[in-house]
Amino acid sequence: MVLWMPLKERDFVLVEYTVRVKDTGEVIETTSEEVAKSSGIYREGDVYGPKLMIIGEGRYVRGFEEAVTSSEVGEEKTVEVEPSKAYGDRDPNKVKILSLRELAKLNIVPEPGKAIEIGGAVGIVKSISGGRVVVDFNHPLSGKTLVFTYKVVKRLEDPVEKIKYLMLRRSRRLSAEKLVVRISQDMLKVEIETPEEVILAEDLQIFKRTVAEEIFRYFPEVKQVVFIDNFFRPQ
Repeated sequence: MVLWMPLKERDFVLVEYTVRVKDTGEVIETTSEEVAKSSGIYREGDVYGPKLMIIGEGRYVRGFEEAVTSSEVGEEKTVEVEPSKAYGDRDPNKVKILSLRELAKLNIVPEPGKAIEIGGAVGIVKSISGGRVVVDFNHPLSGKTLVFTYKVVKRLEDPVEKIKYLMLRRSRRLSAEKLVVRISQDMLKVEIETPEEVILAEDLQIFKRTVAEEIFRYFPEVKQVVFIDNFFRPQ
């Protein structure tokens, strides 16, 4: 008999999930390629499959992370998450009326439905009339109850596997099976072969730096992260 060990802070787990808006049933996110296609949110080139959750990190909405923390590996569950533990209630004060003139000074050309950024805040243009622009700075999912159908697939223990899934968070086009990661016996050095899918990306250096920072954060014994860029002669 295998005893279940409760999940604790900084545990790495892989989770399959689908998120729907309770009132409408609209699927807003999923790790399933089949569900993505049937719901009309499939993105060509994306790699689907379970995603990494690090317990206590706060990367997912609080209600979902709390539910996962109390779940067992292999257990399929459905949980409703109220706005207070998701994206909060709608705040009428976050709906602003701005003038076309002041937006023009910021080099912003508003269009209904378009997202714009002002002072670090992102809002959606709701309407334009008489030189006035109504912008909603609430999160699009604020005030909505979300339904998560999920399964904790695996608790990760192998450091190499953990690093691979940290990398997957930085690109939707990567798959763990293709990643090459090596760790020295003393855990002081990590070598990563830069994935072919990102080697020519404009933000490659940001990708590398972010991955390295996360490795240092979760593996304090590691002192060096080395990326190896391989280029092969065309066949």
